[in-house]
Amino acid sequence: MRGAALPAGAPAALLLAALVGLAGPADPARATPADPAPGGAAQPAPEASWRAEFDAICGRTQDAMAIPTAELRALVERADALLPRLAALEPTQRRVFETRLRACRNLYRFMLDTREAG
Repeated sequence: MRGAALPAGAPAALLLAALVGLAGPADPARATPADPAPGGAAQPAPEASWRAEFDAICGRTQDAMAIPTAELRALVERADALLPRLAALEPTQRRVFETRLRACRNLYRFMLDTREAG
């Protein structure tokens, strides 16, 4: 597209549309499992199950001090249960999410230890 004139906001608008998911796949033959199926129903991406659990566990770290002790214990147990499921990921992605999950788990464990010591 070299030399073609685009409106000033066009690249940003295209990027935003792609990030939000407003732009469909460029080639329908290369649609991913997350794209709507021909019948109209969307199929969940394979990573949706572990990723939803990851987000539910690590999405509460900013409120760790306010989470009740029983919930902290449950979050630590959920993190421990999720860790083996991450082993199936591609190596780089696995290292990133294992590190992040361990950090979340360690924060919740620290909060539990602090409460039990005090």
